[in-house]
Amino acid sequence: MSYLSKEINLKMIADLSNAMGVSGFEDQVVDIARSFSEGLGTIKEDSMRNLYIYRKENTGGRPIVQLDAHSDEVGFMVHSIRPNGCLQIVPLGSWVTSNIPATKVWVRNSEGKYIPGIVASKPPHYLGEQEKKSAIDFGQLSVDIGAGSAEEAVRDFKIRIGEPIVPYAEFSYDNEHDVMMGKAFDNRLGCAGLISTLKVLDGCELKV
Repeated sequence: MSYLSKEINLKMIADLSNAMGVSGFEDQVVDIARSFSEGLGTIKEDSMRNLYIYRKENTGGRPIVQLDAHSDEVGFMVHSIRPNGCLQIVPLGSWVTSNIPATKVWVRNSEGKYIPGIVASKPPHYLGEQEKKSAIDFGQLSVDIGAGSAEEAVRDFKIRIGEPIVPYAEFSYDNEHDVMMGKAFDNRLGCAGLISTLKVLDGCELKV
């Protein structure tokens, strides 16, 4: 039994964390998980892009233990395009709306390219007294990608309805304090832990 080096684990966690994979659009995450799982056994996918790794030491006739983790992350989806070129969004997963304004994001376009944007909201000096006291509604948020009109957003930025939007947060590691920062740790750390466990057990005969 050999244990993985810290560098290998950090590389895997970084790649998994940085991957774009909001709910329903986990393709990048699955591809990365598959690449780190090569050689561990039989790898299969189903039509929903669930990834299954069957240890090569499995010979049947023993109880089955399943390790599982989810690969998606919270994010947004393009709901519509406003006349001024900003994107109306809907949430994928639960959000505290007051945390969202000024967040940098990546928006996938019709060519599969992720382009940068930033979440905008009504400036404080334009808010009425009641608005200042109320929680931000998703209808008050939009993503600015730099387009000046809806036509430009579609023609030049290739935006279309239903495309995923991913929070921008690049993985970093503070070696001095052994602290990781990034996005989607729930549950990309679980994915990394699952693969790491299979790697540590590679070649071992188990009773399960």
